[in-house]
Amino acid sequence: MEHQMKQRAYKTLILTFLLWGSLYVVSRQMLLHLPLFLLAFCRFLTAYLFLLLISVLRPRTGSGSAGSAVSEADIRRLTHRYSLLLGIPGYTVFVGLQLIGTAYAGPTTASLINALNPVTITLMAAFLLSEPLTKTKAAGILLAVCGACMIIGTSGSFHPAGVLCSAASVLGWSFVSVLLRKGLAVCDPLIVTKNALGLAAVCSLILAAAEWVFSGGSTDIALTPPVIAGILYMGICSTGIAYVLWNKSLAVLPAGTCSAFYPLQPLTSALLGVIFLKETLPKLFFPGTLLILIGILLCLFPLHPTEKKTL
Repeated sequence: MEHQMKQRAYKTLILTFLLWGSLYVVSRQMLLHLPLFLLAFCRFLTAYLFLLLISVLRPRTGSGSAGSAVSEADIRRLTHRYSLLLGIPGYTVFVGLQLIGTAYAGPTTASLINALNPVTITLMAAFLLSEPLTKTKAAGILLAVCGACMIIGTSGSFHPAGVLCSAASVLGWSFVSVLLRKGLAVCDPLIVTKNALGLAAVCSLILAAAEWVFSGGSTDIALTPPVIAGILYMGICSTGIAYVLWNKSLAVLPAGTCSAFYPLQPLTSALLGVIFLKETLPKLFFPGTLLILIGILLCLFPLHPTEKKTL
């Protein structure tokens, strides 16, 4: 049973990063028509309403993990605590910093910094959760990160504020993901994600209002059918579904293992950019892809399954 859950989680992670990779292509087009924080509000609100509908329609099951000794009252308390952690620092602050970093430093530089997520999550999980960090796993993560950097390229511009925001986003998101690991083993990932997205929508609305005031109300907003379709895709697929899948994976697999799939995100972004935005395929795309695949395989299937040595 446990083996089947892990196999399902691996497939879930692949779908998660395919959806997150597509977010790059869609959001680039949406930011041409909507201000940054208004787009974030629309994204989070759409995701919240979608998950609210799912939570109402799905069959009622027991709370928490099967066989858990935690009481219903404790599960509710933990759900509120982790929803706050994920909704305000996680989605509002750190995802917001990622958007700001992308806006200032450009998508290439921001993506390069974001590619360090597997390293930061794995190291934090090793220190905070005592997850084993074997030499084979560390080598796999480094190979995957190198592959992601090869695909993204190194031609990004250097903007101090943008780089600082992107780096803070990576460190903060990694910290939240690691802290969330224990809570999701007890709480319902769907409910935690739904509540967190609701909080993020409220906070983003406040930021969107401030953004509008500081711009003097001069920001152009174009809610055309393609823009509405893009918002629905971002909210339902790249946010609602993807965040639930990520949290479900964290509930089953170690945080370091989940993070090993991160390099699939720039791989997907590059492919979709070529298909939909007529971008040029990076020169090192294929060797970078090979390194990513080898790195992920090393993380999932170590050369020595009984390896106990850690770094």
